[in-house]
Amino acid sequence: MDSTGLTGWNALQTLRSRLSGRLLRFTRSSSLVSQKPQNDAAFFETDLRYILTTASMPLVVPENVSDDAEQRAQELLRTLNSVVNPDLMEMLTAVKKRAAESPDLSSKGTTGSNGMVAFGSQYPELGLLLRLLDTTTEQFNLATGPGCSLFVLPEGQTGHSAMSCLASLKELLEKLQYDATKQPTPQHPSDTIAAHPEGLSRRYASNVVNALFGDLRQRNCGKCHEIKLKVSDDWQTSAQDVPLDMFLSCCLEQMRWHEAQCGSIGAPTAEAWNDGICAAIQRARTHGRNMIYLSVDRNGLLDISDTMPAKPQLASFLTTETLGELLEQKALTPITPEDRLRRRVDKKMCSREKAILALSLARCLLEFFDADTELVAHSWKPDSIYFLRSSKGPGSERVLYISLRPLGLSTSEPKPAQPVEAIGPGSPTLLSFARLLLEIESGEKMGMEIHLDSRANLLTWGEMCDVVEQVQREGGGNYLRAVEGCLYLHMAVRRLRKETPDSTLSELLRKAIYEQIVCNLEVQANPQSTKRKRRDSVSELQMTKKLLLDPPASYTNGTYTAARPTRRYSPDPPSSRDDFEIAIACALALEFDAVYDIMDEVWERNYGRIEGDPNIYTNGRIGKVNVVLILLSDMGKVSAATTSTNLRRSYPRLSLVLVTGICGGVPFPASGEEILLGDVVISSHIVQYDLGRQYPNEFEMKNTVEDQFGRAPSNIRHLLRRLQTDSAQEKMQNLAARHLQDIQSKASKRASKKGKGAKYKYPGASQDQLFHSRYQHKKRLSHSSSLKNPMASVRRHMDLHGTSCNDVKCDSSQLIQRERLDRKKFLEEQGLTVQAQAPSIFVGTIGSADTVMKSAEERDRIAAAHGLMAFEMEGAGFWDQTPCLIVKAICDYADSHKNKNWQNFAAAVAAAATKALLDCYAQWSAARD
Repeated sequence: MDSTGLTGWNALQTLRSRLSGRLLRFTRSSSLVSQKPQNDAAFFETDLRYILTTASMPLVVPENVSDDAEQRAQELLRTLNSVVNPDLMEMLTAVKKRAAESPDLSSKGTTGSNGMVAFGSQYPELGLLLRLLDTTTEQFNLATGPGCSLFVLPEGQTGHSAMSCLASLKELLEKLQYDATKQPTPQHPSDTIAAHPEGLSRRYASNVVNALFGDLRQRNCGKCHEIKLKVSDDWQTSAQDVPLDMFLSCCLEQMRWHEAQCGSIGAPTAEAWNDGICAAIQRARTHGRNMIYLSVDRNGLLDISDTMPAKPQLASFLTTETLGELLEQKALTPITPEDRLRRRVDKKMCSREKAILALSLARCLLEFFDADTELVAHSWKPDSIYFLRSSKGPGSERVLYISLRPLGLSTSEPKPAQPVEAIGPGSPTLLSFARLLLEIESGEKMGMEIHLDSRANLLTWGEMCDVVEQVQREGGGNYLRAVEGCLYLHMAVRRLRKETPDSTLSELLRKAIYEQIVCNLEVQANPQSTKRKRRDSVSELQMTKKLLLDPPASYTNGTYTAARPTRRYSPDPPSSRDDFEIAIACALALEFDAVYDIMDEVWERNYGRIEGDPNIYTNGRIGKVNVVLILLSDMGKVSAATTSTNLRRSYPRLSLVLVTGICGGVPFPASGEEILLGDVVISSHIVQYDLGRQYPNEFEMKNTVEDQFGRAPSNIRHLLRRLQTDSAQEKMQNLAARHLQDIQSKASKRASKKGKGAKYKYPGASQDQLFHSRYQHKKRLSHSSSLKNPMASVRRHMDLHGTSCNDVKCDSSQLIQRERLDRKKFLEEQGLTVQAQAPSIFVGTIGSADTVMKSAEERDRIAAAHGLMAFEMEGAGFWDQTPCLIVKAICDYADSHKNKNWQNFAAAVAAAATKALLDCYAQWSAARD
């Protein structure tokens, strides 16, 4: 249905237009006072921003929901009219007074196209608010955050009603947007591609820009015009035809810019002008109009500015920087500790911001790859990429713009005849874009000359391929794969041509750019395009637990049925130490290295520590969980207890500490299991077996209630009970096996570069040797040599305890044959090493002491007395200090044959099991919430 009769819907469109560019960047308050009202206000702000800035609001509303859309729009406008910030009342009163003195002022500028209502009559407070916006250039928040807010969310039932009203309209907009993505997109006459591969954005922006440049060529004012186009998700990923925000250069004053919106605006054309862009700019300057509106549709290009609402001037309050200037200022170089000490972090882009910038530019490449513009036809230069930001207030963010100039119109640049056909090794467009991605990542300009002729770039292309290949061996990830996609795009096009011979070259190239470049950068940037759903008790939950992933609701018979929500996490770094719930402690450097390798992200921010805390922390993310990683100063429970005390002081909101690493195993525990090297034991309980009294003939362990460790907290007990189920153990073992392969792959790439062997390679089932308990490690010392040099004999005896049984020729007839080990050997013989190395995971009691267990007979005695499955040295220091689990992999059998051959592999297995445990922990926690 045409929206002419939808007064509320159109009024909401006007409000959206008037708030464009007037909002500060949303920053949630960090204060701990009145947490519930702050959380509600943050949700109100987020949903209102979505409706007024992010969501696509179609001008043509489907007939079956038009009445519902109008009703929800009017309810929202009435709600907003009642919650206008009373702190603005003094300014609003002044505006009201001026409006009373000028009767026509109350309606001037508030009546838009398509019969948009006058705010002053139906929504008087909103009308005054818009008048206020016309009299100032300040930027505002909507409902919360530093600075002035336009609205105040009341507490109690009124506030809940306002939030419900917002949620209702947001749900409708999501449904409309979802339905639009399932329907075929109408093609403009100027479209050159009849259909696009699934997942690709439409060529809407390039069609609008081509129409603008076509008008300039046709009328030819003799000047070279330039467009600074705002790069926005609205046109890059939306299925709707949204107006493009841009600045147009003026004919008479080349250094003067005029703000414009161009595209499918959908306003009535009765009062439109069709005399071209140059005339539209001159007319706006004559009438003192700050914004021009150009409608681009089947009727051509029309100036509809006379029918659109006025907008305050923003250009005079914007500062401009090019990407080249930011590179010179070192604003994109990696953030260092020195930057943090000197508080220069705010002036720099973090890794995620750089990834999002690269993704946005890659989508521009996809949109304009064959456009007749200087930027994409010849070279992607940092000086053609701009950032505009408001000079008002410190909270404003950089907004990305790209410079587009037409070729062949008063320029010295030659117009390429067939730019798409020229794609190949050394293509100036793709080579310069690859260089641009590397400059963004490194933060440094690259002194690399790129020529217009592809053949002249072949040497440069080859050198860049070598550099990227070398860096990729070190684990460059998706970002470098995107750079490789630029360099080898011609190969991808060739492959696609064989798969789809009927496709045009333009279609093939577009699909190749999307698959090879854009997709890799989407993974790197991890853009958050998902939606939030609110539960009934939303205000009572922690903020981080309120963000949910929710598919669009289905609309049936006038009602919406919401799909079942699932948990969503934020990839952004936590704001403070209070946001960390999980800690991982390691006693050895090799254990720390393995855990570090399985971290998905390491946060560059310095979260600090409480005064007097000597611990050194590493903060990051594993899966969906923010973790703090710490390496103990020494082995043993004393060091662990000291570390634990300081850890709890600096991170008071920890709910779980995982002590991760390697341990000695009990090969045949009382439970009847068969434990092998590389298996994992998770603690259900801790026994401190060296705590007691030493009598002349025996050691008596303390076993009173006061001397024993208490039960684990309830959340740990629930987790342990779940881990002991067959389904959970199978899931954890599969996840751990997969994470183990990831660690090995990453380490293998590093080792290849350094010319070393793989650090975490599986030693092999044949190296898993278990001797009878009474058979001790062979010493191979002759009686004569012992008598000649007794001290040397003692030193040699000590050294041999660390050598392998193969080196000292331990008697293989004393080895114990085991069924599980034979199965692993068989898998290895079949070439199935991945299956052979996969660990089993056990839950049971672990013994903890300050001594290293290296006696098989003592191992069996103590294990039988206390039902132990493993021996280690740090768990006792953590168990009573913090909610704790020990996750350790078996590297030896705690006997005299103990050596270090399995330590690195076991450390990798323990790290992989830790990540698997956190994957399950996050999922089960979400299910409980």
